[in-house]
Amino acid sequence: MTERQSLAPGEVHVWLCAAETQVDSDWLAAARGLLNPEEQARQDRFVFERNRRQFAVARVLVRQILASYTGIPATELRFVANQYGRPALVQTAELEFNLSHTDGLAALAVTRAGEIGVDVEDADRRARPEEVADHFFAPTEVAALMALPEAERRARFFDLWTLKEAYIKARGMGLAIPLDAFAYDLSRGRQAIDLAIDASLGDPRAGWEFFLDDPTPRHRLALAARLPEGHGAKVMYRWVGPAGPGRLG
Repeated sequence: MTERQSLAPGEVHVWLCAAETQVDSDWLAAARGLLNPEEQARQDRFVFERNRRQFAVARVLVRQILASYTGIPATELRFVANQYGRPALVQTAELEFNLSHTDGLAALAVTRAGEIGVDVEDADRRARPEEVADHFFAPTEVAALMALPEAERRARFFDLWTLKEAYIKARGMGLAIPLDAFAYDLSRGRQAIDLAIDASLGDPRAGWEFFLDDPTPRHRLALAARLPEGHGAKVMYRWVGPAGPGRLG
């Protein structure tokens, strides 16, 4: 991708890529050349080829998309992680971004300022919704889930799971935030998502916005955003795919 991207205040661009099953060995070999030694070492630690392929696609997505906003060549982008492992760009503080990937899909959310978190999950994967919810979710979330007809619980579980992941990623603290210390309320539907945050987290509810989508029939996506005052999030989705060896476009 060579086209320079613009990003207005309040905009959140979510880049989606399902290239994992579309790339061949030549593409992967070229993609490896974009990765720095640390990223190459991380890729090599995966036991299964499927995971190495997922990692390569996700890292190329990050590097090429962020390069298109900053004008910095993809191979020259440098990253630093906070104490919880959340990465940020070294060369500029003008972009906030967050990456998520699962079987068959990678998503990268980008905005100018504020807090942003994205999560994608393969809703077709094996899961025990009631068991996982009982272990990790807040009591009100568990009660609302169990009140649904059994046929509806799996879909609601993935709504809640992706939303919870998106929030802790937006906070930049990951699982240092207990998943039962905040609770979503989806009783008014996916377009009117509410959140109650325990006072122990020291995070006011004001300003947070949440979005749910189904980018493919099998994938669930959640986005959590808190942008600077006066800017409601305008979310825009964009798809990219293989566009030559080691490239997306």
